[in-house]
Amino acid sequence: MDYGLITFSSTHGAICAQKALEPAVPVRVMPVLREISLGCGMALRFPPQALETVRDILAGSELRPGEYAFYAVTGSGPALRAEPL
Repeated sequence: MDYGLITFSSTHGAICAQKALEPAVPVRVMPVLREISLGCGMALRFPPQALETVRDILAGSELRPGEYAFYAVTGSGPALRAEPL
């Protein structure tokens, strides 16, 4: 996995997750990848080594598990792959 990606069912969910994660994990807001194209159009990118921390923080947040999904992203360009976690 080159990086992790979280997609959201709503823009509100993406903003709440960003606020919850930023104190502990470096996240970057980006558009949802074409290979996924689900949700509100916003995604959060995070380093792969932070996966467990990200899961723990979101589990303790106001977001419900169905409001977000995790993906492992590898490669780039035509070789880009996004696998659900």
